[in-house]
Amino acid sequence: MPDIFVSNTEPEEKKETPHGEEHKVLQSIAKTITTDSSDNMLHFLTSYCERPKGVFFTNLEEGEEIILFLRRQLVTNAPWIIKALVASLLPIFFFIGMNLLGLVLPLPEDYILVFTFFYYLVVLGYVFLNFISWFYNVSLVTTARVVDIDFSQLVYESVAATKLPQIEDVSYHQVGVLPSIFDYGDVSVQTAGSASNFLFASVPHPEKVVHIINGLIAEKGSS
Repeated sequence: MPDIFVSNTEPEEKKETPHGEEHKVLQSIAKTITTDSSDNMLHFLTSYCERPKGVFFTNLEEGEEIILFLRRQLVTNAPWIIKALVASLLPIFFFIGMNLLGLVLPLPEDYILVFTFFYYLVVLGYVFLNFISWFYNVSLVTTARVVDIDFSQLVYESVAATKLPQIEDVSYHQVGVLPSIFDYGDVSVQTAGSASNFLFASVPHPEKVVHIINGLIAEKGSS
């Protein structure tokens, strides 16, 4: 006698939607950031670091962790470094040329020394300002927000931050030969409402940065 109380059809297996799969992938990306201590040490010229050790900022909240530390790719400093080197060599070649041609400047040696001293002082000032501008322009991605610190010319500092749930879109642009070779580009973070948008200029591994931020947003949204 057939058992009429037992269904002959097995329950359908629950399938994840493509959106659910994407959400799961983004969460896994956020969780697979390296935790190797050798990769977490922040060095003097570091431009990309995951879960950096010993990095803090003023408004870091309890339980908030810094996930990414970003600066412009080191190679982007090449233009001003080359200019500084050329400027440093110009007086040397000038005096060598004057000597080879048998020409003499119609100025006392003391004046020439003072002028040369101030010339190199200007070159050093140019190097210092450019290095400081690179060194202190930092972007941070934490478990709760995105922080952008702009520092310029020793007298201007701007700190902007937005919470992860306020971020609407994250994208990157990588155009040119050098960005492709050295793997750097611009990461754009668009926020909702009146909040400021963010641009992380010329940061290393832009595609990875976008994936990590999207993963953190997905993880934040599911919690």
